[in-house]
Amino acid sequence: MRRTLGAMVAFAVVAMLLAGTASAVSSQGLEWAVVAGDHWSYDLTTTDEGVVDTEELYVVVNTTSTIPDTVTILLDLPYANSTMTFANFTDLDFSTAFLMIFLAFITPRFIFPVGNYTLLTELYNADDVYNGTVYDSGGYWGMDLNDYELFNRSTDMHADFLKADGVLAHWTLTSSNETSVVGTVNMVRQGLPGFDLIGWIRENILLAGIGVGIVIIVGAVVCMRRK
Repeated sequence: MRRTLGAMVAFAVVAMLLAGTASAVSSQGLEWAVVAGDHWSYDLTTTDEGVVDTEELYVVVNTTSTIPDTVTILLDLPYANSTMTFANFTDLDFSTAFLMIFLAFITPRFIFPVGNYTLLTELYNADDVYNGTVYDSGGYWGMDLNDYELFNRSTDMHADFLKADGVLAHWTLTSSNETSVVGTVNMVRQGLPGFDLIGWIRENILLAGIGVGIVIIVGAVVCMRRK
């Protein structure tokens, strides 16, 4: 029985140590959470002067670039090369592609590496090109850009990324004149989680490992007392 208890305690200690070290890839803790072939569908709804148009977009990852061991500026972040088409695999029309350009006003990436959102926030805030405000809530990280003057209209933009995989989750654009909203864009990824369990585990992996270890140790002690 003591041998069994010792093995269980040793397993618990190993689990806790692995929990604290397994997630880091670069020296700064950045890693890709996507691989070539990963794909997602998005619902894109645009409204302009009361006219509503809805499209379904399909995005697939082609390749991912190597992450440098140390990243010091936002533009040093590697890219995950991806292709975007309509869900029926036809090419984007000009108007939809033009809307995608607006996304570049607020973020340089459609897919970010994951693992160190503190660093990503620092890099974004230090960049001279992108002057949005970082958004960080629950399982999502992104940016807001409000009261941006675009085509003589006040424009608010929001983009956020699922922390679990670093892929764009929501993108909204609202354009207003002096009296009312005149145009909107809403791009929402299909199948987003209600509760981001994977993201929570990523951010709290050491805590989760300790919890697993405690459960195993308590279980072993209870079993030994029953004997």
